Amino acid sequence: MNNALQKLTISIFLLLILPWIFRDGMFMDGLIYATVAKNLANGQGSLWHLHLTNFLSNSYYDQPPLTIWITSFYFKLFGNTIYTERIYSLTTAIISLLLIRKIWCQIFYKEKEYQTYWWLPVLFWIIPPACFWSYTNNMEENTMSIFIIASIYFLLNGFYLNKNKTTNTILMTLSIFLAFMCKGIQGTFPIVGILFFTLCVTLDNWKTLVKPYIIMSFVIIISIIVLYSYKPSNEYFKNYYFTRLVNTFQNPGASTTENRFYLVYRLLMEQLTPMLIAFLFLTIASVKKLNRKVEHSRIALFFFLLALAGTLPLLITSEQRRFYLVPTFPFYALAFSITILYTIDYFIKKVKTKKLALIVNIVSIITFTGMIILTWTTFNIPKRDAILIHDIKLIGEAIPNGSNISIDPELYSSWSLHLYFQRLYNISLDPNIPAKQVYYLIRKNENQAPLIFSEIDLDLIDYKLLRKNE
Repeated sequence: MNNALQKLTISIFLLLILPWIFRDGMFMDGLIYATVAKNLANGQGSLWHLHLTNFLSNSYYDQPPLTIWITSFYFKLFGNTIYTERIYSLTTAIISLLLIRKIWCQIFYKEKEYQTYWWLPVLFWIIPPACFWSYTNNMEENTMSIFIIASIYFLLNGFYLNKNKTTNTILMTLSIFLAFMCKGIQGTFPIVGILFFTLCVTLDNWKTLVKPYIIMSFVIIISIIVLYSYKPSNEYFKNYYFTRLVNTFQNPGASTTENRFYLVYRLLMEQLTPMLIAFLFLTIASVKKLNRKVEHSRIALFFFLLALAGTLPLLITSEQRRFYLVPTFPFYALAFSITILYTIDYFIKKVKTKKLALIVNIVSIITFTGMIILTWTTFNIPKRDAILIHDIKLIGEAIPNGSNISIDPELYSSWSLHLYFQRLYNISLDPNIPAKQVYYLIRKNENQAPLIFSEIDLDLIDYKLLRKNE
């Protein structure tokens, strides 16, 4: 039965990602990361001096650079096709899935029969809309999640399986550091993991925390010294601090909500399905008087507190977006799954397994077939910005790659316009004096073209491309 449920979960995982991930059009943040990584792979900018466009963030410092470094390797491997960052995002989703499975097997290393239930936390992890949306839009949370989950894998290896605590503490800390290198302080919440694990699971004396936290502090201090001592990284993080962090707290324009508790609401909405399922099975367990091991209840509490540690600090600022929650989803999923595991196991053993497995296999085949059909039939249909992409592709094919185009100053804040031009054709948009460049871009029916320019006859929908008269 579990084999059938594993197949169904993988089919759902693929259905939620594949039909959307390979379609053109992308959320602005993911487009930025892909563009900067592509530029780096093609020699525009360097590891510690990233480049977006010639006139929009010529020096890019908005995020720590690790995700962009890794993505740039994919561009070197697969080229500048639009599918490169999508292949990378799919890779991160698969790695996260495998790590969740590994952690599940760690938890139930004494009960091999429960290890086959890894499909349950994977299902609870992927079904929140923000989760699969993040993987189809190339968000930095995708990469950061890998290192965050890996840090907890090393924690469990050392403190639950009792395998060389010193080595696993070092590996855990390095994973947290790499998570920080993806998106800053947001990736460091697993640092409380050993504390929570001791309080919830092992119930050891607080003195047992001294050694691991000394080791963690030592690794963190060494990492900071290395970054500080190397001049390019020092300058990068100084710019990151003033460009991103200070701006987040001091610039009202960075706010995305007036309510600091917006993410609490978003969390409840994202986790609504797992919570309802968990509530249903907990009610059944109460009626049937089914008990679970105290040890596993404590582990579930550990994962829940760990997830909250990654959620609550996000309420400090009013710049809140639902995908910021994605790195915490694996731990909510593990907490809910452990809580209801025994009830689900009870039902699976009670029902006619062969008949139910057949039904699940049929549903799995239907889901997988639907995924293939949906992916195939929508492959060339942009999932967003269809008209914008249409116009940019016609322009990009009509002028030399790497050109600069003057734009009306009113278009400067059309960020996606800059990004698609740079991502697809290495074209930068110049908001300065129109006569400075050979080409000039304006919106249709909104601007009078300067007399020194003539319109190029292209089948554009929203824009007009002009060329300077000879």
